[in-house]
Amino acid sequence: MIRQDRTDDILTVTIDNPGQANALTEDMLGQLIDAFTEAGAHESLRAVLLTSAGGRGFSAGMDTAQFAHTSASRAYATISRLGEVCEAIKDCALPVAAAIDGYCIGGAAEIAAAADFRIGSQDSWYSMPEVRIGIPSVLESVNLHRLMGWTKATEFVLTGNCFSAADMLACGFLNDSVDGSVEERALELLRDTTRADRAVIAQQKRLLRTWKNTFEAQAIADSKKEFALAFAAKNETADPGSGDSAPEGKV
Repeated sequence: MIRQDRTDDILTVTIDNPGQANALTEDMLGQLIDAFTEAGAHESLRAVLLTSAGGRGFSAGMDTAQFAHTSASRAYATISRLGEVCEAIKDCALPVAAAIDGYCIGGAAEIAAAADFRIGSQDSWYSMPEVRIGIPSVLESVNLHRLMGWTKATEFVLTGNCFSAADMLACGFLNDSVDGSVEERALELLRDTTRADRAVIAQQKRLLRTWKNTFEAQAIADSKKEFALAFAAKNETADPGSGDSAPEGKV
């Protein structure tokens, strides 16, 4: 199951299936999608912490029972659902931090890659073993080179080897590796974001996605429009009738 707990203005979303190595079922994927979608719609929330129960591992990825068949259409539907989790995290108006203890495997590594921040314990380890069981790594694996660089991302998905926290910190996948509470370190980063206005953080997340998905010239043009919109919002707050509007066009 997926648990949700709120402390002040931060929502904690917990993968809670320790008896099955926190493996993800299709129902759990739906719960994760709902959690991140609904969190972004709550104006009183400021950030989301994604963590896991049991203390042994973040998640072993998708429950292999979800793929105990030979139906291409069923496999496509299941993997698309996992993709929706990654999209819900990236589309969430709130900053999302993943606190990773122990193993982080396959689809779980993709979910972590979709987060804004990733904190791993010093004994955490990471693997994309899909090729070893006869399927390719997909979805957020497309973006691993942005986090790790092409060299390490290629090694990660082609070999299926385990990477240590030190490996993942050195190549840029992790923001930090700690010998203490991964949740507390993740919360520190999230609290840093709450020093800024909620709407501005949502804007910045949108821009980060724009920068990833458009050519440089378009990304710069969109960033100028978002910048102007921030000033338009300030004018509306100060005096609904004052100031001018943002330039027309795509934002």
